Amino acid sequence: MNYEKDDIIEMRATGQMSRRQFHAYMASLGAVAVTFPVFTGAARAAADDHPNVFTWEGWDAVEHHQQYLDKYGELPNFSIFGDEEEAFAKMMAGAQFDVTHPCSYKVEIWRDAGILQPIDTSRLSHWDDVISTLKDIPGMVHEGQRYFVPADWGQTSVLYRPDLVDPSYLEDETWGILWDERYAGRLSMSDSLIDGVMVAAIYSGAANPFDMTDDEVEKTRELLRQQLPLLRYYWTSPTDIENSMAAGELVATSAWNDAFTSLKNEGYDVRYMQPKEGAMTWVCGFCLMSAADPEKLEKSYDVIDAFLSPDSGQFEILEEGYGHANQKAFDLVSEEELAQRGLSKDADALLNSGIFQVPIKNEAVLQAMFEEVKAGL
Repeated sequence: MNYEKDDIIEMRATGQMSRRQFHAYMASLGAVAVTFPVFTGAARAAADDHPNVFTWEGWDAVEHHQQYLDKYGELPNFSIFGDEEEAFAKMMAGAQFDVTHPCSYKVEIWRDAGILQPIDTSRLSHWDDVISTLKDIPGMVHEGQRYFVPADWGQTSVLYRPDLVDPSYLEDETWGILWDERYAGRLSMSDSLIDGVMVAAIYSGAANPFDMTDDEVEKTRELLRQQLPLLRYYWTSPTDIENSMAAGELVATSAWNDAFTSLKNEGYDVRYMQPKEGAMTWVCGFCLMSAADPEKLEKSYDVIDAFLSPDSGQFEILEEGYGHANQKAFDLVSEEELAQRGLSKDADALLNSGIFQVPIKNEAVLQAMFEEVKAGL
């Protein structure tokens, strides 16, 4: 449909349009979206008695929360984080939320920090339909209590423009494209520890990127230093790399499935690699915070349950290109549509096809190293 600028801003403000859709429509009008208000759920929720949800950009899409909206007539409150390091730092500094959306490799760290409370899955109507493999990720249950509800799964890999890179990359798929000096100023890498440092570690050949030796850390540091002058920027928002890739400003970047799917859906010729060194695979989901307001607990469970619904899953698969936790969501999507997005109904097949995220050893040391590299040290 065609909308006027004021209509688009109003739809974003009232929760009828996700942040990604907002940016896409503004770009289609020739406007620079970042010069207009970027609305979070905190601005659009009608009442304070709704849970505060701390999540990723795009996961505040109305389609993920339609079940909640139908029940309460309003959406929950949303705050957006760029990565889990940012989220953790804010929560440890006192920011309070009811529900958060980390990936599984963070759960044990957050639980040990005392910021999570156990989850009673009997309060989730869709729990029985969650893919069993995702329920069994190590570390998500501690002393008989569950602290994580899986919601989505996918990959971190290389997104690139085949018309703008050496054709050899069509056959020899490698993370090395992000270190190719021919594309200086037209490459990007995630600004997060997990998708920045760990990608460099994988490319370096580290035996276990999540538990590196001192020598492997130094090799990874050197690769990050070599890459720094080649980058146009470190990205924190998928929307940014989508816009840059569409404009030809970027020829290759690290990315999640959603950037690939979004650009493909818009008709751009982009590819998503299966690097010979291994893509990174992951599962993200929901946690209840220990600081959660007990008076909002029922609605907090309803937030999680809404995301787990088959309709939410269908939207996630088709529009965002991720696998969904609810097996029934795949019944709403054809095999052809799955194949176009590089997905399968078999979660094991995708997650085992790459290097699965696990807790990072010496995380603080690696984060400090990454900051030093970005500072040119």
